[in-house]
Amino acid sequence: MTSSTKQQLETTSANKSALLEHLVSSSTPDPEKFKQLVLQLETYEILVKVFVLEGTPFAFSDSPMRYIIFKEQVAERFNIGSQDVRIVGSARLGFSPSPHGGKYGKPFSETSDVDVVIVSEPLFHKGSRELFKSINDLGPQMHIVRKAIEGESRGEKPAVDLKDWKTTKEAVRNYVYQNFNPALLPNGCTLKQEIFSKIGSTAGIFLALQPRVFVSKIRCRIFRDWKAAEDYYTNSLRELGRYFRGDHEVADDEDEGAEVLSPSPQTTAGGKATTK
Repeated sequence: MTSSTKQQLETTSANKSALLEHLVSSSTPDPEKFKQLVLQLETYEILVKVFVLEGTPFAFSDSPMRYIIFKEQVAERFNIGSQDVRIVGSARLGFSPSPHGGKYGKPFSETSDVDVVIVSEPLFHKGSRELFKSINDLGPQMHIVRKAIEGESRGEKPAVDLKDWKTTKEAVRNYVYQNFNPALLPNGCTLKQEIFSKIGSTAGIFLALQPRVFVSKIRCRIFRDWKAAEDYYTNSLRELGRYFRGDHEVADDEDEGAEVLSPSPQTTAGGKATTK
């Protein structure tokens, strides 16, 4: 072994040791250190548990008790346990972990979204059924498509609206990975309004922080169980690693749908929020 090769191996070993030390520490890594963790360790499941789904979010770093209150409020509104609520994304890490649009490393700010994970099997099934019912009503109708396939249609062939196609693909993909995005529900859907109202009513917690956090949007994703949530965010880190290596264009998993919630809460003396 040449001296240069030996030195390179020693440097690599030292880097991995430093990264492992950071992995077991209580602090959240900055964007560059997180990038190195993703690139060198490739233990995506562990990274997800330590830095994505566990720990006190950056947005609550100065007021960890308010994070507990936030989870309790969300849990009460959705009739679940507080252990089934998490904040992820830039509000958790302090910077955006998304590679889309060159956003990776962008600091969390008042223009950032707050992404909330909710684990509820009943709500996952209810939301998925509601979403697929709305998709079933999209055109063109099956009898028209069937006639076109069999060569029996007259005139122009049926066309599929690309927005409808996008919604359908995202809904199917999410269902395969056992999660449901309420933003994909059509505008005016009662369940969509109900979910957004419940999650948006917690915005007062952020305004009660010192300094105050004026969130741009609060959005949520509902998972069937924690295994589904871990698998989803593990795959997200896997895609992030490919992006860092320049392997290929990463898959777009940001299916925000037609809209996301823009809360405009009024806070009460107790720090809770009401919506107009």
